[in-house]
Amino acid sequence: MAKRKTIALALGSGGARGYAHIGVIEEVLARGYDIRAISGCSMGALVGGIHAAGKLDAYRDWVCELDYFDVLRLVDVTWSPMGAIRARRIMDELEALIGDTRIEDLPIAVTTVATDLIAQKEVWFQSGNLLEAIRASIAVPGVITPVQRDRKVLVDGGLMNPLPITPLVAAHVDLVLAVNATAHSPRNQTLEQMLPPADAAEEEAREAALEARGGGFSDWLRGVRRGAERIFSAEKEQALEDQQGMAFASPVGGVPLPPGDASRLKFEALKSSDAEPALGEEALAEPQAETGAVTQGKQPPSAAEPERVDDNAPELAWGKLDMMMRSFDITQATLAKYKIAGYPPDILVEIPKTVCGAYEFHRAAGLIKLGRHLAAEALDRYEKGSDG
Repeated sequence: MAKRKTIALALGSGGARGYAHIGVIEEVLARGYDIRAISGCSMGALVGGIHAAGKLDAYRDWVCELDYFDVLRLVDVTWSPMGAIRARRIMDELEALIGDTRIEDLPIAVTTVATDLIAQKEVWFQSGNLLEAIRASIAVPGVITPVQRDRKVLVDGGLMNPLPITPLVAAHVDLVLAVNATAHSPRNQTLEQMLPPADAAEEEAREAALEARGGGFSDWLRGVRRGAERIFSAEKEQALEDQQGMAFASPVGGVPLPPGDASRLKFEALKSSDAEPALGEEALAEPQAETGAVTQGKQPPSAAEPERVDDNAPELAWGKLDMMMRSFDITQATLAKYKIAGYPPDILVEIPKTVCGAYEFHRAAGLIKLGRHLAAEALDRYEKGSDG
């Protein structure tokens, strides 16, 4: 019997698009490959860690049942100046799934990548508590509160290394497969456009059914954005209140209010805020290796020609959250390009940024199918080439 090929997976960041990692893993296993090592950041760290812990099927079943109201219930807002969401509820769900698991005890070599804002370096978790490592790696700056420990302020690994191929350089495997979930697509393809026809029809029907419930996703997403905008705006006021001991004025008659009531008024304001916009895509920046990573000696790929500005285009009304997420997306997409150029994987699966927004976590079923479909295409190309 032929020996099974060993493989290492680099699972990149990308928010909800990281659900595609599940489909990639399923396709890799279905073809008989032996996964020996996984390196991941952000959503890639979460999916990779759960797979290594042997709980990917249970996690898949859970996320595929989530609609956008379930996702909203998992959001625990905080008034911390370092982030808008604590992520305690989602971590409680993960703890119920994988328990007190240590990375060094896993049957697969796992590296979870985070970023230390103090040292401005990558941090590689290759031992210790798996949940703590995942929590540090998913802390999107300004959105999810950072993890503070050992004089470090740890945030999303995608800030410096959105496609962590470098931790796999020393892996003793036959091939490396990387999944870039922040890929640039010039055609701006949607999830439905990229799926096979039968799966696309199923996804469209599912989205239509969700849209018909409770006013639809567009209203829900607008509400979330409005709330987030108010949170980001309120943080400045909260900082002043905490530092100067100032009381906020009541909207009724200008009567001063104690700090607790001021916070309550801010929460009420979330419900009546006006803001619009849309999350975005694009690409372009350069990385830095650390903790055993090999220094790159290759020239970065040349940047594309800048696009011409249309003076007649309507002015966009993006809010703070949209500006921040678009900027983060662009940086991640470009860093991923440099990582791929510096450490080319044997197989590359690319998930375009246009298939869904980073926070559309209710679309797991379609994204998992997309990941498996694109992985099958990439593996077909590789296997055909290696046979020839």
